[in-house]
Amino acid sequence: MCRTVWMWLLILAVLSLFSESEAELWIPPCCTKSSNAKIPNIKACYKQEPRTNCNFHAFVIVTEDNKQYCVDPNAQWLKRLRRKGNVRCPPIITEHKRRFEVLNKVDME
Repeated sequence: MCRTVWMWLLILAVLSLFSESEAELWIPPCCTKSSNAKIPNIKACYKQEPRTNCNFHAFVIVTEDNKQYCVDPNAQWLKRLRRKGNVRCPPIITEHKRRFEVLNKVDME
């Protein structure tokens, strides 16, 4: 009995070494359509560039109440805010990009 319990504990320990962490399982949002509507109370902004399984260019805006909106990259109000430096929109960094691409300072702007 004791031997069986230890064997199962060992198997679980080994399996946990091969499972991915929760952070690695996070999948960034994928906008499939966007709007030009002005979004108030911006908390964060991320640039969504076309990538595997998400071939759409947009900006993901997160508001103070944690709602997410997809904004057209050509929206004039967002261009003005970015140009003035009021909003920074770094690219969404995926696990794939972190592992296989060297990030330049330009990638973070």
